[in-house]
Amino acid sequence: MRVVRSLVAGALIAGAASVFAALGAGSANAVALTPLPGGVQVDLSPADTKWVAENNLGLAIAGLPHPSAASFGEALDAAADLSSTYPTGRVTFTVFGPFNELNGTMLALQ
Repeated sequence: MRVVRSLVAGALIAGAASVFAALGAGSANAVALTPLPGGVQVDLSPADTKWVAENNLGLAIAGLPHPSAASFGEALDAAADLSSTYPTGRVTFTVFGPFNELNGTMLALQ
């Protein structure tokens, strides 16, 4: 299966990350944002991954008016659904490039 070629960034990533961070506030499990040259890496905790899967966050993201939103949202839900079946499963993704030419990768981890 092909991994996502282009992902949503900018306000979408910041907004999603802040939602995850608020959900994880006060616990040891929280979203980790790592700046990368020309991009960002987002690591969801197992609790955040499970929340994404249970609430179909990817479906909501898929409806945003950005060319990459549909593929990103579908990949996020699929990765979260798979990873959340394991107690320590989590999702991580990277996003690179300017807003109009985004690319990146997404991983479902056990």
